[in-house]
Amino acid sequence: MADENKKVRKFRCLVCGYVYEGEELPEDFVCPVCGQPASVFEEIED
Repeated sequence: MADENKKVRKFRCLVCGYVYEGEELPEDFVCPVCGQPASVFEEIED
C-alpha cells in the first residue's frame, strides 16, 4: 500500500524535455539525457 503522504512530483528539463519523478529534485541531479544540472528543471503539474 502506497504512503499517501508522499506525493510524487514531476520536474521537466527545459533543454531536452526529460521528466524526473520523485518527492524532490536533488540539487546535484544531472539530466541523464542531455547532462544539464538541476537548475534547468521546472516543476510541472499533472
